[in-house]
Amino acid sequence: MANRENGRGRLLCLLDILQKETDAEHGLSIQDIIGRLEKAGFPVNRKTLYDDLRALEDSSIPVEKSSTRTPRYYIEDRDFELEEIMILIDAVESAGFMTEKKKAGVIKKLKSLTSSGRAAELNEQIHYIGRHHSTNNDFIYTVSTIRRAMASKHPVTFQYIEYKFGEGEVLKHDGMKYILHPFAMVWNNGFYYCIGVRPEQSPEGEKDKIRHFRIDRMKKVAVDEKIPLVKPPKGFSVAKHMEESFSMFGAETATVLIRFRKDLLTQFYDRFEQDVAVHPDPKDPEYLQANVSVNVSPTFFAWISQYEGGFTVAGPKRIRDMYHDHLRKALES
Repeated sequence: MANRENGRGRLLCLLDILQKETDAEHGLSIQDIIGRLEKAGFPVNRKTLYDDLRALEDSSIPVEKSSTRTPRYYIEDRDFELEEIMILIDAVESAGFMTEKKKAGVIKKLKSLTSSGRAAELNEQIHYIGRHHSTNNDFIYTVSTIRRAMASKHPVTFQYIEYKFGEGEVLKHDGMKYILHPFAMVWNNGFYYCIGVRPEQSPEGEKDKIRHFRIDRMKKVAVDEKIPLVKPPKGFSVAKHMEESFSMFGAETATVLIRFRKDLLTQFYDRFEQDVAVHPDPKDPEYLQANVSVNVSPTFFAWISQYEGGFTVAGPKRIRDMYHDHLRKALES
């Protein structure tokens, strides 16, 4: 019985070694494998090891052998190709709604899907510059809570963060509890948004309006099981809503100086990365300004104009003239 249990443990250890350490470019010789098994507490001779390798092959585990002078054994077949793992890692690194710590944990798990040799290659091949990240450590819990609310057909309650110059993060409306009937979560431009209906009258005077909230700015999220979920309006399209709110495809990219009122700092950070340098306007202490990279498009100009002068394009002159032309055409239509 002890020998049988030892044999099972050795076989599982062998499989773990091959899956974690090998691929077509990083095989292990019989002597290499014997050494690793002994280090793991499973001494084995060559004949028994050959039997174990055949047992894995008989179990439809594709252990392959190189044709080199000293044969090397490896497992090449994986659930994900290396290029697919690279794409997933890039997506995680681009996610502005995740903290650096959470990103590192997810990326470590993704790298475990390939061999240690190829994971080392990923470290050398992938580089990230200027990626932004959230400071909300409760993000994963928040996503889970929203998902549970949608599955159980109930709204969520939460507090929402805004930003004030010189103060940083503060709770909006003195920590007022928001109620949202969620029906979608969407990843757009590095951030995760929850889309839903707010049926109650809000301090902004809005009621029954489709709203989207950045999930990394939602705090103390809970499911309100006393209230049934309000369904989205008939014919509502999540894709169309996001396109109308954020789309800037096919536009020219340019660095633009934006000038805006201090009380609109939260709206600024909703649109741009939080690590963008913001400075007081030297001409007016009630205004701020920042240089940002934008896609110059009607969507961008519409976003600027919705704040009725709260945001303006301060430069360069060419982009400012384009914005004024956009406003003139809107008035003439």
